[in-house]
Amino acid sequence: MKRTRKSLSWLLTALALFSGLTTQAADQSVAAEKGGEPLRIDAPELAKLNFDLSTGGLPVAPGLETYTVIRSDKEHPERAEGRGWTYQHHPDMAAWHGRLYVGWNSCERDEDSWPSRELYSSSTNGKEWAKPAEMFPQGVSTPLRIYFFLAPNGRMLVIAGLRMNHDRTSERKKGALVVRELRADHSLGDVFTLRAPAQAVPNQPPQYDTCAEKGFVEGCRQLLADRLFLQQQDYGRLLDPAQRMKWNDPTNWEGDAKLKKDAEDFGKAMCFFERQDGALVGVGKKRWVTISRDGGRTWEQPVRPESLISNMGKVWGQKTSNGRYALIYNPDLEHRWPLAMLTSDDGITFRDPHAVHGDLPARRYEGLYKDPGASYHRGLCKWNNDGSWKDDALWLVYSLNKEEIRVIRVPVGRSATGRQTSSTK
Repeated sequence: MKRTRKSLSWLLTALALFSGLTTQAADQSVAAEKGGEPLRIDAPELAKLNFDLSTGGLPVAPGLETYTVIRSDKEHPERAEGRGWTYQHHPDMAAWHGRLYVGWNSCERDEDSWPSRELYSSSTNGKEWAKPAEMFPQGVSTPLRIYFFLAPNGRMLVIAGLRMNHDRTSERKKGALVVRELRADHSLGDVFTLRAPAQAVPNQPPQYDTCAEKGFVEGCRQLLADRLFLQQQDYGRLLDPAQRMKWNDPTNWEGDAKLKKDAEDFGKAMCFFERQDGALVGVGKKRWVTISRDGGRTWEQPVRPESLISNMGKVWGQKTSNGRYALIYNPDLEHRWPLAMLTSDDGITFRDPHAVHGDLPARRYEGLYKDPGASYHRGLCKWNNDGSWKDDALWLVYSLNKEEIRVIRVPVGRSATGRQTSSTK
């Protein structure tokens, strides 16, 4: 009997997390829109965080499961990525032909510094992960925010920045890209240049359109035509200036000199999702949020909602399999803990914060810009998910202390129709 009551208690908590109070949410969302806020946080708990605790004092998401993709181990490299490098960061994930994939940047010690390479791993169950392998040969690639693109023609492409030299990488200097195909049999195809640099570099891979595989070439062209996907990289740097979001140019902003100066920070680590009313939401670092009501053709001037407290950590929003929404971010201007998840009925008003981790270990290795905490998270979305991962749960990847890559699973609970759904993984 005790076990039954405990199970029922857990189920009710999980359902409350993803079900919410629909009527109240709708009323407050209308008020948020009338007040000029494209996104609103209704979570007084976030004003009372205790940063002496990894969770900030927030309850841990019900049913949370955490799995390690890689944990830096300088003393025992064979247990990690084989070289004992201690910087692991910039992760992205994908679902492809029944497997989960995670890609990330690995450096010997310091952020964005040589030696560096892009790695990936895969899993058939989300729990056990394959030994990390090179996404591209070392020296060919640089890190991005995004690594996986499911083309409309069904091809899964893997991309990274084209490495120009061994200098520390800079987001504003990125633009050139390399690409290869992740085949249906989970092997990787040949490496090509997807977006050429202004000046060629030594040993630059051949241009993608020289490939004899027509489906691959078509997929590459579809990727280059997807402006919203490429806009996820900082400042729209993977697009030509005329293709970028209008607000990537501060001179286009309406406002005083201070606002135009602040606008220079707009466009870092953008995330996009479609809310219940059909509007597209773009949210990035420094709390910037913008809305498109015409499918992404035009965007309203970005604003920083007063209730959204965040800074240089990433903000990730997505629709979940039960028809609701999740927003995950570090709710503080300085700390990268806790990593909090809030939920919403409509994609406008978010509430009921939970930590998506328990106690976090301390950073073990020194390095440049190695902020402690859990951050730079991404989930499954239309650009990286072929639908073969059958699980009614939220899957997310994040970087811990910039030296460990973790994947989490959070059960969703009920579907939008109110019917109980199952978790199969």
